[in-house]
Amino acid sequence: VSRLSVRLAEKIAPGIRNSELLDVVTNVWGLTSRENIPIYRYDFRVLEEYPPKKVAKNLHLKK
Repeated sequence: VSRLSVRLAEKIAPGIRNSELLDVVTNVWGLTSRENIPIYRYDFRVLEEYPPKKVAKNLHLKK
């Protein structure tokens, strides 16, 4: 196994869209997308935990 350098996306100002073409080496053949799907460098969700109105055993999560 050879050690390849990690390729990171260039930092850009928030709110500016950018794109680039790159070659991907994979063991999956015929990798195509059915539609144009944006891929973001950072994708995260923030879940907020809050107490329910009645005392319950299960926790409620709010997105």
